[in-house]
Amino acid sequence: MRSPIFLLMLYVALIAGGCSGTKHLPEGEKLYTGAEVKFTKEGDVPKTKALQGEVENVIVPKPNSTIFGIFRPKLWFYMVTDTPKGKGLRYFVKNKLGEPPVLIRKVDPVTTSSLIQNRLENNGYFRTDVSYEKEEKPKTAKIIYTAALHAPYRIDSISFPPNVTALTSKISEVSFKTLVKRGEIYNLNVLKAERERIDIYLKDEGFFYFNPDYLEFYADTFSGNRKVNLSLVLKEDVPPKAVLRYHMGDIFIDPKFTLDKDTTHVVVDTLNIEGKYYLNTDNTFNPKTITQSVFFDRNDYYTRRNHDITLRRLMGLGIFKFVNIEFEDEITLDSALLHASVYLTPLRKKSLRAELLGISKSTNYAGPGLDMSYRNRNFLRGSELFILSGEVGLESQVSGHIAGQPSLGSFAVSGKAQLFVPKFIVPFYRINNVSSYYVPKTKFELNAEKIIHPQYFTLNSLEFTYGYNWKEGDTKEHELDPVAINYVNVTNTQLAFDTLLLLNPFLRKNFEKQFILGLQYSYTFNNQVVKRLGHQYYFRGTTDFSGNLFSLINNTFNQQKTDPENPVKLFNLPYSQYSRFDVDGRYYYVFDKNNKIATRLKAGIGIPYGNSDALPYIKQFFIGGSNSIRAFRSRTIGPGTYPPPPDSTITFFEQAGDMRLEGSAEYRFNIISILKGALFVDAGNIWLLHEDTLRPGGVFQKDFLSEVAVGTGFGIRADANFFVLRLDLAMPIRKPWLQPGDRWVFDQISFGNSDWRKENLVLNIAIGYPF
Repeated sequence: MRSPIFLLMLYVALIAGGCSGTKHLPEGEKLYTGAEVKFTKEGDVPKTKALQGEVENVIVPKPNSTIFGIFRPKLWFYMVTDTPKGKGLRYFVKNKLGEPPVLIRKVDPVTTSSLIQNRLENNGYFRTDVSYEKEEKPKTAKIIYTAALHAPYRIDSISFPPNVTALTSKISEVSFKTLVKRGEIYNLNVLKAERERIDIYLKDEGFFYFNPDYLEFYADTFSGNRKVNLSLVLKEDVPPKAVLRYHMGDIFIDPKFTLDKDTTHVVVDTLNIEGKYYLNTDNTFNPKTITQSVFFDRNDYYTRRNHDITLRRLMGLGIFKFVNIEFEDEITLDSALLHASVYLTPLRKKSLRAELLGISKSTNYAGPGLDMSYRNRNFLRGSELFILSGEVGLESQVSGHIAGQPSLGSFAVSGKAQLFVPKFIVPFYRINNVSSYYVPKTKFELNAEKIIHPQYFTLNSLEFTYGYNWKEGDTKEHELDPVAINYVNVTNTQLAFDTLLLLNPFLRKNFEKQFILGLQYSYTFNNQVVKRLGHQYYFRGTTDFSGNLFSLINNTFNQQKTDPENPVKLFNLPYSQYSRFDVDGRYYYVFDKNNKIATRLKAGIGIPYGNSDALPYIKQFFIGGSNSIRAFRSRTIGPGTYPPPPDSTITFFEQAGDMRLEGSAEYRFNIISILKGALFVDAGNIWLLHEDTLRPGGVFQKDFLSEVAVGTGFGIRADANFFVLRLDLAMPIRKPWLQPGDRWVFDQISFGNSDWRKENLVLNIAIGYPF
């Protein structure tokens, strides 16, 4: 196991480099290590934590980057590398991996003091004195800025333009929703947000040419007692077009627009579809599909909302590369019209792709693969997406298998046909076009897969899914599959596997030939789409119900009642009946672009009943691996305190459960360039709902927290945005199968012992972040 030693040496080298960063500074120079802002308070000054952060954002320059606030590897690379003569390795190390020193003599505290003073005024602290002093050491120096705060100015009143025109009338209509509240501290950002709010409202009321810059606030602070009287007014030089309210005029749609001047397309016909002029060329698209995605109608007032919906819906069809809407006004004595031209540049309709893959899974399996797919983006001329794909792969256990046992392997081949239709298709019911920013999808999917485990069995599955996908907004998404049919059959079982099933009737039920007739629903919330500092959240909840409708029909019309010992059959095969619930919640705190805390909590439970007394194998919960508890190999934990027999080669299938609880926490930080680091801890386990005599200790009990496995480690990630290669080195620190007093294994850690390293250090190689 040389890799841990190499990583440790690299880490020590980085520390040494960081510590010696200032040794190479020229004589007499001092490294600028940053600034500190202090507040002195006089009078009624509220809490200043948020204000402190705002003020610190304006301080320039930024000091050299550090790891943990101590080590400066970028500075070290720059200082120890000679001036390059060309753009070779030396140039890369000095200018890409390194960064020049930020010297105290280049810092201008007078200018920075003015910036701090300005930011304080923007937050209601007018006429604040800001001073500074330098704190110097032999090789470094920092600056301490001190602001003398008095009680902030607060809003006493706000007035809006008089209601004398159509424009000011609309401003008056929305004034009661103002963001500027009497008694609140004056804040320039709130005033800007108020202008934006009014502008959005006016745009949705037909004022196409209006701009928030045409509004300005006057602030009167002369009334005394640290109060501000605000007046919102229209500027005197507002263009005449900006005060007019526009109706929609003619609407033209060009579905084959191109920027290529050498390419021309002939308009065969101009179709008038519900008041929209569709320039038909070669019948490539269904005109109604396009026109239904344009939410302008003649004689209606222009609204920015319908403008945005039109852009999103047309792009959401997935058949256009570019969507552009241009407007031309027509102003007469008694009307103001906007004529719209919608220019659509199509994507290539068909594509064929083949990829050679390097498969890497959380089970520590890896191997080559081939993925081929055919796409048709306009399959039935109505923007339907048809995908036909197939994949073959060969996997073997590349790391982490138990010494003295054969390396596990498998061969998989699968084929999938998918059709996505850009609307809701509900049998016997028609849903008209819905005014939504996002295009709903109806999906039809057929998937066949064969997985061959030569030592054990062949797993065959055939699945059909019919369902819907729609977005509620930028952060919320729903998936509903009212029909999810899965046929599972295990064939070509080998002696070792047959023996295991013979000894374990409970496990045998997991692998029985069966139908899974389900309804699935999932809800996803993700505000990471908005890049910002501070709090970020992700949540995905999934429900999966199988066999309930068929069971109800059977119990209503047939004499045979559902019973797992004598199950009801469909097409001469028993069907599964269960309810399964799974949640995945994540919380991120972003300190800055280089530092982040990431946490995750996953919980799930599957409850068999009626026609089944065990979950199907493919619906059970597993734990461990590169995206789970990284200190334990995939499917080597649990259920509960059940210990995997050390001489068994097929416990892979026994380490499954009806319940899962799992949590992780990571501190992610930037090392250098695209190289990122992480310190992490993972914990969790799986349990059974019912006693299994062949897996003692596997049942969930009230003291379940004492049975949680815990691992920790560090990771290095090469993050190129579009691709992330991840190496996580982890070790267990709590093993649930040991006796209660011996489960924490800190006292057994011995990095110098090769046997301990082989047994406990797990190197996870994966693509992408674990969560």
